[in-house]
Amino acid sequence: MTATRKRALKKTPRSEDYLETVHHLIRDKGYAKTTDISAKLDVKPPTVTSMLGKLAAKGYLLYEPYRGMKLTDKGEKAAVSVIRRHEVISGFLSMLGVDDRIAYQDTEGIEHHVHPETMERIERMAEYLRRNPRLLRSIRDYVDRR
Repeated sequence: MTATRKRALKKTPRSEDYLETVHHLIRDKGYAKTTDISAKLDVKPPTVTSMLGKLAAKGYLLYEPYRGMKLTDKGEKAAVSVIRRHEVISGFLSMLGVDDRIAYQDTEGIEHHVHPETMERIERMAEYLRRNPRLLRSIRDYVDRR
């Protein structure tokens, strides 16, 4: 395998978006089609086909053009990890009172670049604040002041 080919297969924010999308489609509809992924990610079907081939080559999914796809255990684990990071970050930003639209945009960027240690601390902080609603209220009052 050439260096260029290895780079093309590296897990990226975009490849994580594909895995997350495939996971959601299969969960919601029972299957994922190239056209559904194309519409969801706002890319052309040939782009989807290319990325699915790369993800299949890397072992994240089983894909046969015109027949469908299925996440492998590795792909399922990666998709669930992205989804979990998304939920935690989105929930934390929501706790802070960040507008839903802004929180969504920020979450989409952060979820792919946050270090696992940072993620763990955000998750623990969010849990602590959920268990201490008076403290959360106090923090919200403070950050909402202008």
